[in-house]
Amino acid sequence: MTNTDPPRSEGASLVPGTVVARRYRLVTMRGSAPRLQFWEAIDVPSGHHVALTLVDTAGVMPVEQVNEVLSRTSRLRGMHVVGIARVLDVVHTGAFGVVACEWVHGGSLREVVGTSPSPLAAAAAMESLIVAADSGHRAGLVLGIDHPDRIRISTDGHAVLAFPATMPDATRDEDLRGIGGVLYALLVDRWPPQDPMPDGWTAADLTPAGWPTEPAEIDHGIPFLISSAAAGLLRPGSGIGSGGDVLGMLRQGRAAAEPQYPGDGPVGPPTMEPRPGGYAGFRNVDTAEREVQARRKLMTAVLVGAAVMFVIAVASLGVSINRMLGGPDDIAINADRLGLVPTTLADAPPVAREAAAAGAPITPAAAAVFSPDGSPDNPGAAGQAVDGDPATAWATDRYFDADPFPAFKQGVGLLLEMPRPANLAALTIDVKGSGTVVEIRSADGQPGSVADTKKLVDATTLQPGSNRIPVSTDAQVSTVLVWITKLGSTDGDNVAEISEIKAFTTAPA
Repeated sequence: MTNTDPPRSEGASLVPGTVVARRYRLVTMRGSAPRLQFWEAIDVPSGHHVALTLVDTAGVMPVEQVNEVLSRTSRLRGMHVVGIARVLDVVHTGAFGVVACEWVHGGSLREVVGTSPSPLAAAAAMESLIVAADSGHRAGLVLGIDHPDRIRISTDGHAVLAFPATMPDATRDEDLRGIGGVLYALLVDRWPPQDPMPDGWTAADLTPAGWPTEPAEIDHGIPFLISSAAAGLLRPGSGIGSGGDVLGMLRQGRAAAEPQYPGDGPVGPPTMEPRPGGYAGFRNVDTAEREVQARRKLMTAVLVGAAVMFVIAVASLGVSINRMLGGPDDIAINADRLGLVPTTLADAPPVAREAAAAGAPITPAAAAVFSPDGSPDNPGAAGQAVDGDPATAWATDRYFDADPFPAFKQGVGLLLEMPRPANLAALTIDVKGSGTVVEIRSADGQPGSVADTKKLVDATTLQPGSNRIPVSTDAQVSTVLVWITKLGSTDGDNVAEISEIKAFTTAPA
């Protein structure tokens, strides 16, 4: 970030043709938000079109806040994913801040919404923006998705944050709400009410509870899961805690829609070959019955999370962020570790299913990653913690923050399904690193949150090797949660690695 010009009052004279930061010639103003202006411009030395976000042209923000915006936005330079325009330059002119990005060819969100895209095409377009936000959040970044004028739909149908500038008060939750606003707009041509209301948009109608009306109530042709994703993102406490959750819901909704109606092409110019599919399968059958089925799929989608998509793009992001933040290059290139693989119960080998004799170790029949606050850590490897092979292991994501819980999320753990209900006397947990703190909890079925579980053992710090943890239960349990409340260190990285977990009906010697 550099300061290129002496202080002067430039904000009032910004018109097409003005040169800012000594190299960008303004062409067309593409929108504005509080304290921000969005311009299409020409980079004079190269002749390329660029997108400029001008920060505080009126000079009303303290200079420290402007610098904070530029500093936070500079951290997005390493993100090379489809859903965010590549940041080329971040400067301070002395009068205001400038963020220059690659120009996204296509149309504005307002222009594309005016073409009435199909719900399936809208859901497909959102994947790029969701993946960008989820990847950024995992790296501790906030994108600043808070206004419709920031979003463009590329010529190949991807929703893109075209005018990034992360404001001082921007949060991860605000990004998710912004994603909900973009999806809501694509579905029903309304923007969630905010003050001030963006120019050119009609505010969404509100329910008696004060939340925007469900899109499916406005247009019955919108698949239930797609509608619920949009509404849930705009409603606190909906259970949608990450981009992975949203991605899973949208894919479930698209998969459930029947290809009955032609003409569902991708969003945005130019018009491309239509994709199959149109409306939800419950459109012309018994509404109550199908809605119950859809709600079941909603719960499944939230637990399943997102399947692998844009793997190459996400891998590039991982390499770039690691270079930027000084971490090793393999942090984010493993799709399992990004939490973009569906969360499923991983079966243990057949020997683990055999009933254990009294006093003998019980190997859990299955294991799944439990992460109620966000995408699961390395879900595809959960079964390696109960496969009887000490050479294999399940590991958490590698975090840049040495103490990510509860600041980043409440915690993460392994949900273990016992082969039969048992009165537990102890667990053994084999780990490679040190300093990880766990609680042992029990659950009835599949818990939705930590509050749905019962604590059996208070916080215990694990040491390298086998850790024996006495357990006292007053009733038989069939589901056990090993809940990580504090992350330790393995080979110098902020990661926990569990190679084996066994349960005992009587404490081992």
